[in-house]
Amino acid sequence: MSKYLLKTKLEAVDLYQRGFSTKEIQEKLHITSRKSIDGWINNYQQYGNRGLEKSFSKTRYSGQFKLEVLNWRKEHSASYQITANHFNIKQHSTIANWQRKLNEGGVDALFIKQGRPLMHKKKIKAKKHKYTSQELTELERLRLENRALHVENEYLKKLDALVQKRGHRTKKDL
Repeated sequence: MSKYLLKTKLEAVDLYQRGFSTKEIQEKLHITSRKSIDGWINNYQQYGNRGLEKSFSKTRYSGQFKLEVLNWRKEHSASYQITANHFNIKQHSTIANWQRKLNEGGVDALFIKQGRPLMHKKKIKAKKHKYTSQELTELERLRLENRALHVENEYLKKLDALVQKRGHRTKKDL
């Protein structure tokens, strides 16, 4: 979630272009971090208004691309910000995360997909077919038993309610 509105970011960039320092902008607009202002200015210079808007879709990068970006950064001794600008990556912290993964887990860590796997209906149906016939039989038996127990439970509840209604008794009397 974005902490600052687009209006605030645009105002900060406008003040910077009019000659205000980032410290003055920070104080005037009550922004907690000057790094945020620097990032907004950089994104505005790179992408215009689009660079300040909140992105709702996450860009997916291949492991090969991540490796190319990190190699370019190393060859040119570039900062994360310069590398992000060179490859049109909106957040320089993305590259810092890739570097950390490379350092901690090696090259293979860059190729691992992140996040929770999507659950599609096709996948759910496919999972049902992975049972052996013996497991299916056991599963069907358990489902039938479960259903019978539910029916019995509902029957007993209704019977109890009927007995209480006729006898005007409560459960405490039983």
